[in-house]
Amino acid sequence: MDLREARFKSRMTQWGLALRTGVNQSKVSLIERGYVVPTDEERKRICEALNLDLHEIDWPKKEGRR
Repeated sequence: MDLREARFKSRMTQWGLALRTGVNQSKVSLIERGYVVPTDEERKRICEALNLDLHEIDWPKKEGRR
């Protein structure tokens, strides 16, 4: 599942995820749309906030938008 789907399943807004992770809300949006690849640390914090393992989210690739 992608980040947006994972966030919806956790009933969390982008703003809520930003507050729990320290990742700016606009960056969360860019990650969800595939424009930005999160750092390893950001991935870890996002997964912890959503109570998921790293491999459960399909992260965007470095090529850009999917």
